[in-house]
Amino acid sequence: MTDISVIVVTWNSSDEIVNCVNSVIGALHGLDSELIIIDNNSSDDSFALVNKINFPKLNTVQNPENLGYTKAINQGIKLSKGKYILLLNPDTILNDSSIKVMYDFLEANPAYGACAPLMKNPDGSVQYSVRNFPTYWRMFSEFSLLAYIFPKTKLFGSWKAKYLDYSTQQDIEQPMAAAFMIRGELLSKIDNMDERFRMFFNDVDLCRKIYDAGFKIRLLPSSVIIHEHGASIKKDRANMIRIWNDDCAKYFEKHFGKGLLLIWLKINLRISGIIRVLLARK
Repeated sequence: MTDISVIVVTWNSSDEIVNCVNSVIGALHGLDSELIIIDNNSSDDSFALVNKINFPKLNTVQNPENLGYTKAINQGIKLSKGKYILLLNPDTILNDSSIKVMYDFLEANPAYGACAPLMKNPDGSVQYSVRNFPTYWRMFSEFSLLAYIFPKTKLFGSWKAKYLDYSTQQDIEQPMAAAFMIRGELLSKIDNMDERFRMFFNDVDLCRKIYDAGFKIRLLPSSVIIHEHGASIKKDRANMIRIWNDDCAKYFEKHFGKGLLLIWLKINLRISGIIRVLLARK
C-alpha cells in the first residue's frame, strides 16, 4: 500500500498549480506517495502544466465538463491507493515538514481519523481555517451581524471560532479541506464526500461523518501550509456565492431536517446572497 495519496482538483489553476506541486514534492521526504490531479475542464493551460510534472506516480484526469469540486475529489479518492489521503487545494504551498508531521501523527494516534495543518496567509499571518459545526443559532449570529460585532466570543462567534488559539495542538470539529489528511480506510467506510454538495459544506459534512464514525480530528500547528484563500473562488465569485448558499441549505436539511427553521434559513440566505453578489460586482 502507498503511504500517501495527494489529491488536487484544478480549475483554471495555471497560476498556482506548479508551485503547489513543487512544494508537495519537497515535503514528501521519502514517503511512498502518489499524486492524483483531477482537472475540472479548465479553459487555461492547467492540464498541460500538470502533465509536464516529473513525478514517478502521477495520475492526471481531465473531465470533459466541470463536475464541481466534490465529484472531482471523489474521483481522485476512488483512484487512490494511499493509507492516508491528503486533500489539497492548488492555491497552497507546503513547508518542508508539513506532510511528514501529519503522517507521523496519524501513524502514532489510531483514535484520530484525520488531522489538519496550521494555515497561514501569504503574508505569514494565521488564517482562520477552523470552525465549529454550523447550527441555527450560529447562523442567526451571522445574519444578525452579532458574530461580526463580537467575533471572539463563544456566544456569538462560535461558528468561525476566531477565539481559537492556533498555536496549540488540539482537537477540532471542522478544519478547512484546502489541506486535510484522512485515513484512506475511513474514507471508504464513510463513503467519501457526499455529492449532493457541489462545492461547499462537503468538508463540514465529511468532518461530521468522521466524528459519527467514532474518530477525532486534530489541529497540528507544527505542520504549516501557506494558503491563498479563495484564489479559485475569486475567478467566478457571483456564481460561487449562489452555490455556497445552495450547499448551506442542503447541509441543514440533511442534518436537521425540514421545517420552519429551514425556511427561515433559505430566506436569509437569499437576502444575504443578493447583497453579497452586488458587493462582488463592485
